[in-house]
Amino acid sequence: MSKRHGPSARAHPMAEERRSGGGSTSVPRPASETPATPRYSRAEYAKVLALQDEVARADGDYERLRAAYLDLVEHEPTHEVALAMIGADMDRAHARLQALIGLPRLPFTHEPSTVMRREALRLAGEKR
Repeated sequence: MSKRHGPSARAHPMAEERRSGGGSTSVPRPASETPATPRYSRAEYAKVLALQDEVARADGDYERLRAAYLDLVEHEPTHEVALAMIGADMDRAHARLQALIGLPRLPFTHEPSTVMRREALRLAGEKR
């Protein structure tokens, strides 16, 4: 009697074909011979969730500072001290977000506040 439809069929579906030497190359291997899928332990999973929360928080901080910077450039472009302070905070938040995501800090990239101010002033000039 064949065991192909019994409970052991799930563990070794191709056992009879292997014993008889039959089968083709396109036939999938039994579960015991396939590479195991990577699984996270509970501690690793908790770290992944914590990292996702940290990235979401850092992204929220950056977006909040970016919105404040744009608002200040639009309504009070002559307030240099406030622009510098918010710009520095925004640059730090952007660097933190990049570090969390895993992007390297490149020496030739512009600070996001500098680029954003240039764009905001250009847009303000186009509106007038």
